[in-house]
Amino acid sequence: MRSKVYTYTIVGIFGLIVCFFLYSVWEKEKIVKQGQLVLLELAPVDPRSLMQGDYMRLNYAISQRNSAFDRTIFSGEERPDVESDIAANQQEVDQQTQSKSYQAKRGYVLLTVGQDAVGHFEYLTDKITTKQENQVYVKIFNNTSWNYNIGAESYFFQEGEAEKFEKAKYGGLRVDDKGNSVLVGMYDQQKKLIE
Repeated sequence: MRSKVYTYTIVGIFGLIVCFFLYSVWEKEKIVKQGQLVLLELAPVDPRSLMQGDYMRLNYAISQRNSAFDRTIFSGEERPDVESDIAANQQEVDQQTQSKSYQAKRGYVLLTVGQDAVGHFEYLTDKITTKQENQVYVKIFNNTSWNYNIGAESYFFQEGEAEKFEKAKYGGLRVDDKGNSVLVGMYDQQKKLIE
């Protein structure tokens, strides 16, 4: 009797795991088919870790802290005087303060999507509220005080195709109304899918 209960318990747990897995696959397929395409500009990545085997590590420009000081680090421009930067643009200070509140938390980033499908950072928030027609929320999680992740930080491709993906300028995501996203491909400077 005891072994039958044990067997039924194991089979039941296994069945639940399979059902959960199938539901997750179905949900992702639905996002790929019905979600809005958003192109996110790729930020520089340490070139030694850009290509590792058959995948590429991704870093998005929108996931970086978004102040004038931080933008100069990536552009190679001369760093501005931090004190005058803070005094000149209080809104950036507010965004930094708001961003700091997301350390080790989940939330959303609001993006404004242009006619070319490129998403531009607006602000971070902990919940979805009303948005304009050309805006979309993307779920994020923060694991450092420097940037946040959207959950699509690597792209796998067939062996021997690394050269063509080195030209990638954008990561293409499909995003649903709840902020769930799926990475669907890499796009070049002309915003064409790299196949």
